[in-house]
Amino acid sequence: MKRIFAFLLAALLLLSLGACGAPAEKADVPANQTAAVDEGEYHGELPFVKPGEEPVTITIGITTNANVTDYKDNAYTKWLEEKTGLNLEFMQFADLKTYSTQIALMVSSGEKLPDILYRASSINKQQGEQYGQDGYFAPLTEYFEKYAYYFRQAYDELYNGDPTQLELTLRRCSGADNQPIFCFPFCLRDSYSDPQLQGWINQDWLDKLGLKMPETVAELYDVLVAFRDGDPNGNGKRDEIPIVGRASYTYEATDPLNWIINAYTYFDDHVHFVANDRKISTPYNSDEYRQALCFINKLYREGLITQITWTQTNSELKGIINPAPGDPYLAGVVFFNNGSIFTQGSDALRAYTPLKPLKGETSKGGYAVNYYSRIMTTYISADCARPDLAFKLLDFTCSPEAYLRQRYGEYGVDWEWAEPGKPGHRGGEAKIRLINPMVSSEQNAQCWHVVGTIASELDWQYEVDLSKTDDWDTQRVIKLNQLYANSMNAPVPDEVFDFAIYSVSEYEERSEFALDIRDYIFNRRSAFCTNELDPNDDAAWQEYLDGLDALHYDRWVELAQIGYDRLFE
Repeated sequence: MKRIFAFLLAALLLLSLGACGAPAEKADVPANQTAAVDEGEYHGELPFVKPGEEPVTITIGITTNANVTDYKDNAYTKWLEEKTGLNLEFMQFADLKTYSTQIALMVSSGEKLPDILYRASSINKQQGEQYGQDGYFAPLTEYFEKYAYYFRQAYDELYNGDPTQLELTLRRCSGADNQPIFCFPFCLRDSYSDPQLQGWINQDWLDKLGLKMPETVAELYDVLVAFRDGDPNGNGKRDEIPIVGRASYTYEATDPLNWIINAYTYFDDHVHFVANDRKISTPYNSDEYRQALCFINKLYREGLITQITWTQTNSELKGIINPAPGDPYLAGVVFFNNGSIFTQGSDALRAYTPLKPLKGETSKGGYAVNYYSRIMTTYISADCARPDLAFKLLDFTCSPEAYLRQRYGEYGVDWEWAEPGKPGHRGGEAKIRLINPMVSSEQNAQCWHVVGTIASELDWQYEVDLSKTDDWDTQRVIKLNQLYANSMNAPVPDEVFDFAIYSVSEYEERSEFALDIRDYIFNRRSAFCTNELDPNDDAAWQEYLDGLDALHYDRWVELAQIGYDRLFE
């Protein structure tokens, strides 16, 4: 992809800070494709295009979802058009990989891009920043200052009025060296996916063996030994699997290793780094991390954690947890995200109860890991003739009703506002009542089957009668609420590394070795835990550390430190 000249980059910076609000222009884009920025203070007034005014069409590039039968003739699309006065058209991409590849091909061939690249998460921030610097994506800094009305309201609601969260998100989206914001960040919260240590234990087995819920590493060991030796499933066979999950650097909630390691040191395998007094390090070369691997190695050697934890698929894990009617349970402690491991209507949900994060085995451990936001990037292309209206459209999708229509479908058909005083599924008062709770999982033209917005409590405060404890769905809600409370009430470090701001050149340098480091760490962790390597052996441990150094570990950390420092400039 060609780079624009320095004078155009300078012009980009001026445009992002100036009052005209025009998008950056590619060398081959007509100069008349500029925004008509409204004057005066904006309060989310609707419609954007009033009856009798010249029609405005906004084209949305979107990843095709098999559950959407029609994007144009769609209840959510029609509602957006009615409210905003815009005409919406769609350019569909087969999947995320195709999305980013097709955009790259369109850019290289000079083809016109869609006005909005919706939920284009396969185009990461640095790639989006490069596209912006090269004049293909519109700078949005001024629009956030002028038109982020519903966006700011949603953030205020989501974070209880804490302005620092909004500031951090916008800082996260801006580039290094005061580059403009080129992406619109949708912040997704899922009250049941936020906790990243999602363990479940067979309460039936605890009760039968007279054991209490394990809260420490020592208590966990004793419980696992009892599960192995005490025949808790009562079939006279030694076929119990004391602890099982799915070890992965992609699916953290399924990984029992994460839960155990956090007893020794704060460990978030998604962001890799930890911070203390703004000093960046990683747990991967620490004594506490090694202690955790030694304990897991012991569990493996004694048959308390099974080899299939490193090899099985999600469906295979689900089969272990949900025995056929009349068959005995096989697993004692299991890990899976969002309670989706339990087959609808199966008795396994009744048998298992959520685990709490383990108490600290060292002075650096005893923590929960929670994701408070997931930033999903959307872009406005420089080909958009009215980026101001495209931005207002994205902003409007952050309004409460727009969020609900994205998530739950058409008002009055799929959901409605709850009557006052009805109980909500997280406790407290319900906000909505679901008429068709399956709308998000069935084929229809009620919504786009992808949520691009700022999440809020409206997501989880739908009406549920929590007194119906024999009902499977209600029982699931109660237990997921317990899992959520376990994680949110557990300690977290005073300072948590969440992200860093890399320049494009820093990101490119980092990309040369970051994946190799990640794979090396994961593979060596698996080897240490499964006794292929002995973490108690000083020579084996030193060889592991030397391997980290050979992969530019120090530079990896140094770049993270540079990017982290930018948050405080």
